[in-house]
Amino acid sequence: MLGGMPETPPTGTLPPPKAVEIRAPARLHLGMMSFGHRDARSFGGVGVMLDRPPLQVRLRKAGRLEARGLHAERALRCAKACVDTWRLGDVGCAIEVMTAPAAHVGLGTGTQLGLAVAAGMRHLFALGAEAHAPPAAPHPMQEDLQPTEHDWLFDTRDAMELARVVGRGRRSCVGVYGFSRGGLIIESGRMIRDDADADDDVTRSFSPMVARVRLPQTWRCVLLVARDAAGISGDAEREAFARLAPVPREITAELSRIALLELLPAAVEGKFIEFSLAVRSYGALAGKPFEAEASKLSHAKATADLIELLAELGAPGCTQSSWGPAVMACCESLDKAGVLVDRLESLGLGRHHDMVITKFDTQGGVLRVIE
Repeated sequence: MLGGMPETPPTGTLPPPKAVEIRAPARLHLGMMSFGHRDARSFGGVGVMLDRPPLQVRLRKAGRLEARGLHAERALRCAKACVDTWRLGDVGCAIEVMTAPAAHVGLGTGTQLGLAVAAGMRHLFALGAEAHAPPAAPHPMQEDLQPTEHDWLFDTRDAMELARVVGRGRRSCVGVYGFSRGGLIIESGRMIRDDADADDDVTRSFSPMVARVRLPQTWRCVLLVARDAAGISGDAEREAFARLAPVPREITAELSRIALLELLPAAVEGKFIEFSLAVRSYGALAGKPFEAEASKLSHAKATADLIELLAELGAPGCTQSSWGPAVMACCESLDKAGVLVDRLESLGLGRHHDMVITKFDTQGGVLRVIE
């Protein structure tokens, strides 16, 4: 001790953290390319991560395992899965979900919550095990961040390990890969040989990521979510997939062409108009195989009408995320996004929708050690 201050720990021997905070982006899924064929990959598709609305979770060591805030019961189940999988024993952790998007509206909240809780549990309790160590390069590298020595990002291997623990990535892995460094993501889907392979967390494969692109930081997205509306999830979603016919192979072929020959190069080259048109055409076609089930949802017609309205207002790059009701509209700049929101407000859309202007995320989940 010197002058009443604690000695600085030697390099490499920082004290174990007592509390961490994880911030994760929202996920939009633009649609799947294929499912239903035993001889072809299922659940591959395209998605993008947004920096708003974020999910923010705080975990601190405590006398018992507990959770509070938004989606608290779900967060607690994820924490218990970590304890069981990593054999952490009688650990105590207080989890607070500080902010989070609504569940089951197309924003990937369940996956981001599960990964965030698992990342926090691993950092607090499992760092002693080499298999569960954090990334070797912990500090954010993006120029638009303000990193500190207490910040950690996650690589793809991290995200896949965390996803397996909390049971995410059974179908799409866009949100899993998006938790690792964000971006526009294209995945190929995975082979499903039998029903056991579809759900087994220990041995199941993950859909490989084909491409990840950081979209230009000047681009914006206007996100609209109809209030009091929700898609489907859990058992209802599994039953819906079981009723759906396999995706016609010609649709899979065209979706693959759009994704790889239109959407991906436009994103890489920063060509906004081409990107927007590819978003619209991909989303419209990807929705065709789901029409039989999606049409049963109460928000189906209103969502289709909203997409048409957005195109009429000069935003052709718009589509629904997953089962909805979340809808994205791509904008070339913040100013143009503001103009679009003003037009929508003047038409009364704000009475029934939550609207937010957001960036395309380029960092994924970020963990910060706090005291």
